[in-house]
Formats: sequence, C-alpha cells, structure tokens
Amino acid sequence: MTYLVTGATSGIGRATAVRLAERGHDVIAGVRRVADAPSHPRIRPLALDVTDAAQLAAAREEVGQLQGLVNNAGVTFAGPMEHLPLDRLREQLEINVVGLVAVTQAFLPAVRAGRGRIVMISSAGGRVTTPLLGAYSASKYAVEAIADALRRELRPWNLPVVVIEPGSFKSRNRDGTEEAARADRAHMGELAESRYGHAMDALTRFNRNVEARAGDPEQVAAVVERALTTGRPRARYLVGNDARAVVAMARFLPVRTMDAMLCRTMGIHEHTPHP
Repeated sequence: MTYLVTGATSGIGRATAVRLAERGHDVIAGVRRVADAPSHPRIRPLALDVTDAAQLAAAREEVGQLQGLVNNAGVTFAGPMEHLPLDRLREQLEINVVGLVAVTQAFLPAVRAGRGRIVMISSAGGRVTTPLLGAYSASKYAVEAIADALRRELRPWNLPVVVIEPGSFKSRNRDGTEEAARADRAHMGELAESRYGHAMDALTRFNRNVEARAGDPEQVAAVVERALTTGRPRARYLVGNDARAVVAMARFLPVRTMDAMLCRTMGIHEHTPHP
C-alpha cells in the first residue's frame, strides 16, 4: 500500500507517516522542506506546499497510484474576530481549506487509480468553537463540510472519505500560533488591547498549559491507520478524552452554560469590558 501524508514535518503528520512506514507501507511524506521529513527506508519526502499551485502540479506528476491520501497540513491562528487582521483570516482559510481542496483535487486521480480513500484531519474545534480561535474553528468547520460533500459525491465509486477529529496532542504548531498572535496583537491597536488584552494573555497561558499536558500524536496516528486500512471505516473518529468531553458537553449543555464555561476558560470574564 502507498499513502501520501501532507504536513508530515511534525506532530500528527509525522507520527502518521512513521507509523505507516513501520507497518510495511510505502509513504510519501509531503513537507515544505525536504530536510524536515521523517527518516525511514519506506518514507519518500516530497516538497509540497499546499498553497503553491505549481508545486502541487509538479508533485502530482511524481505520484503513482495511492491507496490513501491523508490531508493533515494546517495551521492555527488566534485572535478576537472583532480585530483579527483580514489577511490573517485569509491565510488561515487558504492553508486549511483551499489548500486541502487543492491537494485533494491534485491527487484524487491517484486515489481513484489505487481504489483508495481520503482521510481529513479536522479537530474537535470543527465541532465546538472556542473564543479567540474562531478563525481556526471556521477552517475546521469547513473541512467537515467539504468531507461530507466529498464522501457523498465519491460514494458511487466506493472511495471512502473519513474525518479524524483530535483533541489536544503535542505539536510544534502551538509555537507558531503564539508567535503569530503576538505579532497580530502588536498591530491591533490600543482599543483592541484594552478590550481583549487580558483574554489574549489568558490564551497564551491556556496554549502553554495545553501543550504541557497534550497527548502523544501516536494515538491519532493509530486511528488514522485504522481509518486507512479497516474494511468499512466510520465517517468520523473523535480522538482523545478532551475531544469526546467537549463535544458531549456541547451536545447536552444549554448554549448559555457552554458559552459561559468556554469564556471562563479563555479568561474573557476576568475584567470589566471596555466600551
């Protein structure tokens, strides 16, 4: 079996590529820099920026039949929707949504030829939106919708489309999230700072606490492997106790209660709002 995994530099993508290779599969590891790809005899690095149309077209020519495509590449940006720079929002959606569709379109012929399947790495944030992470959640809600559409559109050809919804797992992505949030915050101005500065401080603490206790991405990789290899995969897999808990709470708690809990978590209740 041959699988293509995007965003294989770190975190879930890297763990998935290594796990599949260790189980005897051939893996094409899509990475922005070939030097950052995981090293294994069965892993072939492939330069793949999901936002670069020319690079995608070139990569498509290098890939034969695929038994699976794992759309994992993505980023997380944070900030209040009221003041989030629109260029940052565009970047969030360009990578996580448009890039995902571009990759799928590029390699779907290879998946068809290999009678394979597509796995989309979404998030519990694609089910429940946390304050200050609205742009990220918007991208993951979009991934959920795109996966639903593809699953139904590809049904006549028996090409499964599976969504993986992880909770918190270790990733270098959080360092980038914090760096981008810090840069955006510096340009949002005094009014934004007076309104949301306290909450952004709380977000930074929250982000670091989450990373400190985040799970091993190998847990997600194991579920991705199952989705790729089981005879009849589910449409969705929630991964992690925190993911299951927050989705269950959103389903059963009143909206006002859920809102209050999420706001407290992000520190939004801790100061008197500025006009």
